Amino acid sequence: MPISILMYKQRFRNPNFKTTAGANYAHVRYIATRPRVMRNEGMDHGLFGKLEPGAVKEFEDWKDVARLVYGNSRKHITMYRSIISFTAETAEELMLKDQKSWQRYIENHIMTIAEKNNIRREHLQWACAAHNEKGHPHIHVVFWDTSRRVKNPFTPPAVPNAIRRQMIKDTFPEKIREFGRQKDMAVSAMRKISDELVEDFVKHMRIMDKSRYKHLCEASEGESEMDFDFEDRFLNEIANRVLRIRNATPQKGRIAYQLLPVEVKTAVDSLVQFILKENPAIKSLVDDYVQSKLNLTKLYTSDEDYIKNMEGKFRKEAEKIIANRILGMVKSLNRLDNELKSEEYIQSRREYYAAQMLYEILDMLSSLTYENNNRYNRYASADTGDLSKEAKKELFLKNQDKGYEH
Repeated sequence: MPISILMYKQRFRNPNFKTTAGANYAHVRYIATRPRVMRNEGMDHGLFGKLEPGAVKEFEDWKDVARLVYGNSRKHITMYRSIISFTAETAEELMLKDQKSWQRYIENHIMTIAEKNNIRREHLQWACAAHNEKGHPHIHVVFWDTSRRVKNPFTPPAVPNAIRRQMIKDTFPEKIREFGRQKDMAVSAMRKISDELVEDFVKHMRIMDKSRYKHLCEASEGESEMDFDFEDRFLNEIANRVLRIRNATPQKGRIAYQLLPVEVKTAVDSLVQFILKENPAIKSLVDDYVQSKLNLTKLYTSDEDYIKNMEGKFRKEAEKIIANRILGMVKSLNRLDNELKSEEYIQSRREYYAAQMLYEILDMLSSLTYENNNRYNRYASADTGDLSKEAKKELFLKNQDKGYEH
């Protein structure tokens, strides 16, 4: 297991072996009396623990506990052995300087060990001793389950690892909170800067003349550089690349980084690297994000290969945040396109209705003219020689109302 800020190991002797009871007895003697053990006050050993509810007890005679462990082993009860270890610097930071401080520490964390091993509080018994070993002070814990239930003694590796991780969280909450705060601040700042970048881009594109916008979109299908009239080269280059990415992005379906075709994802990644190279502020925030995540990782391991591998993973996480902002630009362009198409559609419909109205007016006027001519011809050809002026007027008024209804 890689070294971390807190080491936890757990093992046991098979309770069905004949030699297990004697080996467990010897283990209790070893942890209680070995050199550099932190001794109980006025005693020649350092064994303490809890065999019943109440306060932690410093056992008067380690042999009493050893005999109990021996008897339990003969009953095939599993005697678990574990060890918690720190570097000297970490132990000093935690003020684990004497036996009393180790007693307080293990009492605060013993239930994590029990719960991960599925031992209930009322069935837990334990004994331990702290060793002031140079370079790595540590504490040995022997614990067991007093319930009568049948239990498989096998302990999956995930159990001690879960105990170690939980104890780290409980032992170093301030460190974890601080590193987490640093990570959140870096993410927030990264998003703020990249959002401002997107906002500048979209604002510029929105105020651009529609014909010029269409020209740029058509030009982006080629390989030539386009001039977007941004004040700096940085935004112009981003706009160039974003339009080409938009053209290569499938028009249907959700636009998400993980769903992009390989060639589009490569173009997005390339633009991310360009932004990091040209914008020191964003690069610095990416570095801050990676370092904050590494600080958290180093609480759990000091394996250099593992840390290096995780550094690459964390950097990709940060770069993906920027990649998603780039795709935000692509989505904004799609919205602009839809708005433009909508505007063009509305305009074309307006022109259509205007033309229809003109056609109807012309048709109406043509019909009226035709009817007026017909009425005139009918009136002119009528035999009106014998009619008086009043009779002719009456005939005209009678016929004039037979025209276009309006």
